Amino acid sequence: MKKRVIIAGSGGQGILFFGQLLTYAAMLDGLEVTCFPSYGAEMRGGTANCTVIISDSVIGSPVIRNPDILVVLNDASYIRFSEKLSSGGILIYDSSVVNSGVHREDIKTIKVPANDILSSFNGARSANMAMLGAFIAVTEIVEIDSVFRALDEITPSRRRASLDVNKAIIMKGYSSLYDVPLNTLEGNLKG
Repeated sequence: MKKRVIIAGSGGQGILFFGQLLTYAAMLDGLEVTCFPSYGAEMRGGTANCTVIISDSVIGSPVIRNPDILVVLNDASYIRFSEKLSSGGILIYDSSVVNSGVHREDIKTIKVPANDILSSFNGARSANMAMLGAFIAVTEIVEIDSVFRALDEITPSRRRASLDVNKAIIMKGYSSLYDVPLNTLEGNLKG
């Protein structure tokens, strides 16, 4: 098993934290993993993406040309990366904010209305956590318990107050998948 993942959006959306959580959860599951963050000089509002490779054997390079799984949280990332997704790959995107019209018949597309998922959390701004929950449900690469352990261990002290809310948002994103028939090419996750 070897999965090449790109998570992309803009600075301030928690792209790098998503990548760190995924990386740490994979390590807790005993898998080999690499994580390669990339962000624009302007940080908040600029470009941000994170390359994660998860494997059950040694990984030779952290560089990805064509990911197996692409998670996008904004239009610019959707446009930039969707054509690079490998044939047969999985595209998971935030349909609340992505309006681009790139359509491919050779990939599985999962729409996640992350803002709708967040609406029941009184102003929480953690679309990345909703997307992570959906990612876990769709891919089954890491165990959700490992993600929660990773969240407990790597959340900085200044953000500890949001820990329970983030876990609830992850679960909401995760459980929303079960409204989607997995054998369809395009799914729509409902919050």
